[in-house]
Amino acid sequence: MNVKIQELKPGCILTNDVWKKSNTPLIRKNTVLTDEHIRVLNIFLVDNVFVEPKLVNGEVFKPSHVIRDEKINSNSETIHKNSFMDRYLNAVQQYKKLFIDWQGGTKVDAFAVRKVFLPLYEIEPTKDELMQLHHYSSKQDYIYFHSVAVSVFSYLLGKSTGINNGEIIQLGLSALLSDCGMSKLPLNVFNIKGSLTAEQFEEVKKHPILGYRMIEDVPGFSKSALLGIIQHHEREDGSGYPLHVKEDKLHLYSKIIAIADVFHAMTSERNYRIKQSPYKVIESLKIDEFGKLDHKLLNHFIQLMLDLSIGRKVRLNNGMIGEVIYHNVQYPTRPIVKIDGENNFNLEKNPEIFIEEELPLDYEEV
Repeated sequence: MNVKIQELKPGCILTNDVWKKSNTPLIRKNTVLTDEHIRVLNIFLVDNVFVEPKLVNGEVFKPSHVIRDEKINSNSETIHKNSFMDRYLNAVQQYKKLFIDWQGGTKVDAFAVRKVFLPLYEIEPTKDELMQLHHYSSKQDYIYFHSVAVSVFSYLLGKSTGINNGEIIQLGLSALLSDCGMSKLPLNVFNIKGSLTAEQFEEVKKHPILGYRMIEDVPGFSKSALLGIIQHHEREDGSGYPLHVKEDKLHLYSKIIAIADVFHAMTSERNYRIKQSPYKVIESLKIDEFGKLDHKLLNHFIQLMLDLSIGRKVRLNNGMIGEVIYHNVQYPTRPIVKIDGENNFNLEKNPEIFIEEELPLDYEEV
């Protein structure tokens, strides 16, 4: 919907880039607006913007007036009732309620957890939706968005490897609860500004064990699900935590959840870290995490996420629009793209330039 700036409130989600006489957008689409974003829009004298009909917390956004422009507005409301994104935002709010209950001492209820996960399992997201999930996180509610997103990434990655349906559901539940132990930490890690101290990080590293203890006696979770929770921060080379086990001792669930966990964490905005481009993160997972994450599963994950098919339009970090004309098998995030319809640009040979986002299939430059 197209609304005046005065109507905006924190939690609104942009559906279109906001431009203001520059080569790059003032604010990117899918940004969850904060008070600071709204202040910037006012400073730059932006009159109106396009936003989703729902806030990031799942509530319906009800401005007093909507600017009617059917031609432009027809494709702007992407979160439809009962769509995957609608279910995702609802799942985040349901999980938040459970997490707050756990902080208060309530025991984990397997049925309640399944009610959060199963609606996500019933509608498979598109690649475009998967690559947009990180935009919907907010700093203050990061842990809730993170847990649900990791669950989605994990069950889809498991499915791509041929795991049967019953196992996929247990994998999804394990991923959803992978950070449930955070609810038992003595410090409120979510309100800490800046990097954690060494002592604080040592406390945080206890959350896999705390999560394991929360569900070890709860009917409805398999032994595999328990291993996924306690091992999801372990690494192939033994450099992880809390038990420092290596590749041959790691369960498949934990290997899958580890990839999903790192990807979403690195692409999300947090109190002590700005979000990164998913394409830069995928490169980092292949290079910086080499020997730490299962490379076969990582390749499955990359195939699951990327849709850089020939002819796909992409926006580069320098603001330029390119069209994919050649795949790079060894470096899948760095294809050759055609700029301005004529100049070929090899991203592999220009490491400072990278893909910021894939553009809609029906994208046309204005």
